[in-house]
Amino acid sequence: MSDGLGKRLRLSRILNPSTGNGIVVAMDHGLFLGPIKGVEKIREAVERVVEGQPNALQVTAGVASAVEKFLVGKNAPGFVLRVDATNIWRSKPEPKEGYHVAVASVEDAVRLGADAIVAFFFVGYETDAQEAANLEKLANLASQCRVWQMPLIIEPLVIERGAHAVRDPERIKLAVRIASELGADALKVDYTGDPKSFAEIVEATTVPILVRGGPKMDTDEAVLRMVREAMDAGAKGLVFGRNIWQHEKPAAILAALKLIVHENATVDEAMKKLRSEMRRR
Repeated sequence: MSDGLGKRLRLSRILNPSTGNGIVVAMDHGLFLGPIKGVEKIREAVERVVEGQPNALQVTAGVASAVEKFLVGKNAPGFVLRVDATNIWRSKPEPKEGYHVAVASVEDAVRLGADAIVAFFFVGYETDAQEAANLEKLANLASQCRVWQMPLIIEPLVIERGAHAVRDPERIKLAVRIASELGADALKVDYTGDPKSFAEIVEATTVPILVRGGPKMDTDEAVLRMVREAMDAGAKGLVFGRNIWQHEKPAAILAALKLIVHENATVDEAMKKLRSEMRRR
């Protein structure tokens, strides 16, 4: 079954139809790390984020039900459902071999009214069998997404024991190409640290890339500069978590990010906007 109206309508609630760009705020961290700083009280955290009017929220089924009132209405953000979970980033209790499991289905996403689903693809497992199992699960998800006209966002990540994020361009290039070959509609990808290597990664895939935020960065300017560089290299937006909801004023940093993603602003212009929003809010 080819992509049809259903998928296009859903994607239009995540990526701006006129530009193809989007800002997604990931708020599914509790599934992997528990109630970490910024999302201890998830309803309040979502309320602070929604004030900044992102294009979409990335949440779990449980959180979607808990924050339903923020997902309903003409101006509500789109809804990306997390359908898998892992413990590889957890420190207490520390994982043994680590797990990666499905926690929701495409049919769950349809019943919940989601606009897309997101799932991991890990490259660098301890065994080939683990990577193969991950690949097979993703292929099945992609097949179901075609049936239900549900957009599939794949999060291809290179992993190493003891490392939160591996930003080796050649390995990321491999992961994104495999993910796009599976039938992803968009990819959530780590920034490599420089526009040249990231542009090569963008060129290696056939679908839009949204840059992944990763750990909290040291300064607001560093966050905005990374997004500007990624957009210049061909990214179509971002999926950020901690760099938004661990910010002092999430709506203010979102206003600055929107200026870059949707209005092609410079870092200086975005910083000026951020300072203005910080004073106003």
